Amino acid sequence: GNGDGSSSGSVSVESLSNSLGSGVIRDHYPARGATDVSRNTRMFVTFRDAMDISSFITGYDTNGTPEDVTDDTAATAINSDTVKIYVRADGDSAALTDVAVSFTEDLKTFVFDPTEYLGSATEDVTYAVYLSDAIENTDGDAPIDSGGYLWYFTTGTTVDITPPTVQYVIPSDGTTKDRNIVVQAIFSEAIDPTSSTGTRLADSGFENIQIVGTSSTAPVAGEYVVSNSYKTITFTSTDACGTNSCGETIYCLPGGESITATIASATPTSTTDPTASIFPYDGIVDTSGNSLDGNADGSVGTDDDYAWGFTTTNDINLDAPAIESITPNIQEENVDLDQSIQITFDSIIDSSSASSSNIEMLNEETTSGDSHELWYSFGTTSLTSEGDEVLVDSQTPAKSLVTISHGTFLASDPAVPLSYMYSITANEGVRNEYQNCFVPGEGPDSVGGSCGTTTAVPYCCNGVAQATACTLF
Repeated sequence: GNGDGSSSGSVSVESLSNSLGSGVIRDHYPARGATDVSRNTRMFVTFRDAMDISSFITGYDTNGTPEDVTDDTAATAINSDTVKIYVRADGDSAALTDVAVSFTEDLKTFVFDPTEYLGSATEDVTYAVYLSDAIENTDGDAPIDSGGYLWYFTTGTTVDITPPTVQYVIPSDGTTKDRNIVVQAIFSEAIDPTSSTGTRLADSGFENIQIVGTSSTAPVAGEYVVSNSYKTITFTSTDACGTNSCGETIYCLPGGESITATIASATPTSTTDPTASIFPYDGIVDTSGNSLDGNADGSVGTDDDYAWGFTTTNDINLDAPAIESITPNIQEENVDLDQSIQITFDSIIDSSSASSSNIEMLNEETTSGDSHELWYSFGTTSLTSEGDEVLVDSQTPAKSLVTISHGTFLASDPAVPLSYMYSITANEGVRNEYQNCFVPGEGPDSVGGSCGTTTAVPYCCNGVAQATACTLF
């Protein structure tokens, strides 16, 4: 059932959690165990696959074409048979039914917006969100692990009326970058993906963020995607211009031009009410529907779009990323059961590539060979060349720290014996800001030196370069 989990040894295992990271769920908001969540929050769930809309919305009919929304019979009410949002103490029989559901154009992210505020004005309230294993993707498969996926979060007593701001952008304002740069905007808080993601075509499509060169008044065509726990939006153009070390296509911005990027603020209800007044949104909003405060003055008005500019060269950068440091160290023992995993790259990473599709966590009990449920998710932080966290535009991002949050590790016990081992594999899908893949897989060895990978021995396995893929268990 939807209980707290079973136990293994002295450590609780979080049941119905394995679909996050290990499975089809890429991310969700609020995070597992989040506290002091605003009462007017929406809930987001992002999948690796395009999903069947009718699994989430009751009365929605895809008319036999689940990937084509143009012929759908639309509806918005939550399908409470497959998605249950309820006060944990009350049980799932009291699941909310007055919840509107929206989704991103790629059908990978679904947003759940309760009509009434969650929780209480006088006390914290814990909610459960349950996703049934009957939910289907657009291929008709049911990709959520058997039993479903369950998580909890706790609301505080306040309503969020603080608009989001842009924390910093990559490339920074006034800088010059090679033309295969990926544009990234990092916000002060999680952003509603239905307001911030989509595809821009040559003459139509997504408009809430626009990137324009000097050779044309039309926005550059490309795709806007969300990552980093919904706090980063990444843009990659659709103008093919070369290949990376994996032989994959690289896409470029207009070369040798001044580029202007503009992030629109959604039209607010009033000068004193920052919540967006138009849906679909005509600009960026946060998890509570508050419009972007582009000039960071604490209020939202008609002048709150955020704009900056940079210059491109005619060159294409083909330098691959490398891992600079890792925590815990290779084959480190006695690791704290809740210790986060950290990977520092020597350059800026495309935040959207730091995901469970490209960085995998596995576990094994060495005697039995069994694995246990273990959810995990990703956050990305930019660092200066000195290693300080980038918090404002005046700092220069130079490298990226990827942090992996996870379920509790299990404690080894030599008396039983039980020996739990964990592995992290960063594969070639990790890309830097110039779309160069992680090949060769260069990183540190166990004593602080270099793994020494080359094109002949491109895999770094526990700090040793080898010609074949790593098999750590």
